[in-house]
Formats: sequence, structure tokens, C-alpha cells
Amino acid sequence: MIKLPAAVPDDDSTFGGTVIVNPGGPGLSGVSYLVEKGTNIQKLLVDIPGTRHYEIVSFDPRGVGRTTPSVDCFRSDQLVRTSFALENQGRGPLDSEKAIGYGLGLMGFQSLRCKEEDALNPDGEAIKFVNTPSVARDMVEMVDKIDELRTREKNNENSEENKTNEKPENNMDVTVARIQYIGWSYGSVLGNYFASMFPGRVGRMVLDGVMDPRDYAAGSGWLSNTQDADKLFAHFWKSCFKTNSYEKCPFLKTDKDWEAAQKRFHKWVNRLDEYPMVVNSSSGGLMALRGEDIRRIVANALYSPLQHFLPLAQALHQGMRESPDQWSQWAALEIPKLGDALRGKGSNVSASGMPQVKDEQGAAVLCGDGSDISNRAIDWWTGHVSQQRKQSKLFGFSWASIRFKCATWPFRANWDFQGPFRTPTHSANLETDRPAAPLLFLSSQLDPVTPFSLAEEAASSHAGSVIVRQKSFGHTAWASAPSKCTWKIVADYLSQGTMPKNGTVCKADCGPWDAKCNAFEVSKNFDVDETAWKAMYGVEQPGRVRRTPLGLE
Repeated sequence: MIKLPAAVPDDDSTFGGTVIVNPGGPGLSGVSYLVEKGTNIQKLLVDIPGTRHYEIVSFDPRGVGRTTPSVDCFRSDQLVRTSFALENQGRGPLDSEKAIGYGLGLMGFQSLRCKEEDALNPDGEAIKFVNTPSVARDMVEMVDKIDELRTREKNNENSEENKTNEKPENNMDVTVARIQYIGWSYGSVLGNYFASMFPGRVGRMVLDGVMDPRDYAAGSGWLSNTQDADKLFAHFWKSCFKTNSYEKCPFLKTDKDWEAAQKRFHKWVNRLDEYPMVVNSSSGGLMALRGEDIRRIVANALYSPLQHFLPLAQALHQGMRESPDQWSQWAALEIPKLGDALRGKGSNVSASGMPQVKDEQGAAVLCGDGSDISNRAIDWWTGHVSQQRKQSKLFGFSWASIRFKCATWPFRANWDFQGPFRTPTHSANLETDRPAAPLLFLSSQLDPVTPFSLAEEAASSHAGSVIVRQKSFGHTAWASAPSKCTWKIVADYLSQGTMPKNGTVCKADCGPWDAKCNAFEVSKNFDVDETAWKAMYGVEQPGRVRRTPLGLE
């Protein structure tokens, strides 16, 4: 666990307690996220200066990051980890029975490694204990321990001083500690589990970038996420042409309209599926650039249009004119570096000193939470891939690979929860087994992996809940664009339990093609430093490797 202290001491009348945050994943480190983004969360999203100030806490969920025992299926051999990742990446998309059959063999190898390493883990077996219900129960313990510590400190203070700094009634100073929580992406799944399992422990809960927990936990799974992905890609083309700027949208020079440009894109990518292009890689060698390489990079860009649309337009224009240098550089970032592993440079720690995200840590969570789909035949997987492709041409193959990680998974979770995912009517008087306030849901207008319709569906199961739709594009309202309107709604909700009206829509304060989204110029208006702002909203190249499907990275 890690804490960002509040701007005021605990005994100050404006101290609002602890807000626990989770950046999603599954498999991301909350500790790392808070180190990188905690100040922004505190200054922009939760604090009301002079009125309410919060400490922010996050944590590495079971089996992830710094936790022990951790899930690590290649603990003893970084070379084997890299070799496996290289072969799995070279397998290509799950676009044929042969590819699926070969992939099943690779998943079988990883499952065997996981079983062997978990049994030999010096800290004890981990994998069957790391699923979402177990983490939700851990959060109850965290809330209780934080409350216990604060109560102990308060009791040690001078009684007269306690009377002077008495907290206002709406600070929920009651016998049963309740969580104040913000969960993004998969973090919304974790929050939904918590609220459904422990409704009487909910104080305030904000869920942003919402996945349907039923689709997550049951059946073949993950079938509803990408229904808006191709719509968002169409929006990229439409909005590019609407800029009327040759500098921002070079397609204005070469295509009569956005539909012609998009059609030409699909033709280019489909041709690369049939005939991959041999190009020079950034390391000086040669590589084959495939259609699926392009799709994966474009899909990654759709998570963060504010950061990625401008460079994406330039790179697509060059690539579609047979100048793929930028694409080969980006695609090369996804290729595991076998040479580094051979030279002993492979590490479990990133350059910033944070633990590297391990693919099997996320797999342990999502496979443990979902229905058992191990030992399914090739034709079953062919059907699953087909379903994903029908929903999104762009994401279909990569999204099918998420549940494919569970194709030979040998573990079942020690504790399971399949719903119902709902909460009763809230009780401002803090009645047992009722939330102190309704849940607050947030969504962007077009989200590639957690569409607005899923937030509507989830909210319908939680009495009194409201959804705020932010008129931005990308994954989650918070990460897709700055919005003072959304930030104020969240801060007022945390402070007073104030719910916005049903149907509330917040505008984004800038968009992907706006010059005013310059990181330094906008950050001056929001009292954050330029570096912190750029980390969230600054323009960057979209080729960075995405480590998890439902996380803020």
C-alpha cells in the first residue's frame, strides 16, 4: 500500500478521510499509478481547496507488483520468459484453426510453467487466491485498519483539542468504517464486486470506464466491450477531415472524404495480412510488418485520442503511401528483446524502479474470476474469435486473445462470486447493509473498450445511481480529457454525497485536434505542473506497448 497525505492534518475540520483508488488492469500496480498520477488525482479530481481535502491510498492487489506471494510463472529464468513472449507474439492473430491450435500449445506450456512455479513459490501458493472477490475482501480489511489507526491516534490526542477540531457531521464518523473509492476500467469491476458483496461498507463509490461484471464473470466472457471501438475509429476519420487543416489532417490532400480514406486504410491493412511488408526495424535488422501489427497500434491509439490522434494521422498518411518507417518503429516496440535476456539485461524492475507488469498476473485474476473455459475445442475458439471480429474489425483478434489466456488454465479460484451485482437503496442514516450514498458512474462519449451502454446497464442494478456522460473520446472520462464539470461533480459527490441529475452531460475542456490542448498552456489553468499534466494529457506517439486491456497506463 502507498499513501499520498492530505494537504491538511487529520484533525483539520476540512479533512475528508481516505480515498482508495485502483487504476484497473487486471494486473496493474496501484502503487506505481499513485506515484505517477496521485498528485493530479488529489488536486484536480477530489479536493475542494479550503473545504475538503483527502489522503489518497492505493495498493498492489494480490499476486501483483510488490505483493508476496506474487504470481510469476518464469521466476527462475528471464530467458525462458522472453522466449515464450517472442514465440507467442510471432504466432500472430487467431485467424485460422492452425493459429488457434498452435496457440493452444503455447498456452499449455505457460499453464505448466505456472503450475510448477506456483507449487515451488517460497512464499506459498498464490494463484488460486488472487481473484477479484478476494481483493474486495482485502479492501474491507484496509478500510478497517485505516479506521483503527485513525481512531487510535485520535484517542491519544488531548480531549480538549479533539473538541476544538470536531469534524462536521457529513464526514461519516461512525462505528462501521466505509470505503471512499474511485475505480477506473477493471477498477470499476473491482468496485462493483465490493459494492455487491459488502453494500453496508460503501461510503462513496465512483466507477469510471465501466465493464459489465456479468459478462466479465460468466460464459465465454468479454463479449460486450468493443461495441463502440469501430465507431470511435470512424470518428477519428470524420473529425480529422473536419479540422480543415492540411497540417493536422494530411488526408485532405489525398482523399475526397473521410469514408474514402477509411476504406483505403482497410484495403492497406488487409493487403498486409496477405503480404506482410519486409521493413527495417529500429534496431537495424529486418522485420515483417503485418496487418495485425497496424490494427494493434491503432487500437492502442483509440484508448487516448487526446494524446494520439495527431501523430496517428501523420503516421497513417505516410504508411498508406508505402512509407512505413514510423510503423516499423512502433511495431518493433512489441517484439520482446531476446538479446537483452541473453546478455542478462532482462529485469523484473522497470527503468523507473517500479515492478514490471507480468502478463500471467492479469491472467490469474481474469481466469480465476471467469467461467472455466479450459479444454475447449478449436472450433469453440473459432466461434469466439468470430464473435469478437463481428463486434470490432479493429479489436477483434486482440480482444479474443484475452480469454484465450484461460484456454488451458489449470487453476480455479478458492473463493468465487457470481453476483448478483447490485446494491439496495442507500441510507443517509447509515443503516446496516445499505450504501451511504448511491454509486456514481462516469463514461466518455465513445470508449473503445468500456462503452457507455455498459455503464447504463451496470447503473440500472444499483438503486439511485446516476451516470455522467463526458463529451470526450477514449477510455474513461478521467483519462480521456480534462473536464472541470466532471471533476466538480466527483468532488461534490465525495464531499456531500451530492448526486447530479439523471442524463447529466459534461463537456470536455479540450479535444484531440485542439491547439489549446497544449500541455503547458492548459496546465497553467489547473494548478498542476507541466510534467504531471503531460503524463496524463500530453501528445505522445501511440506505439507504446499496452500491458493490460482494462487499465490506465
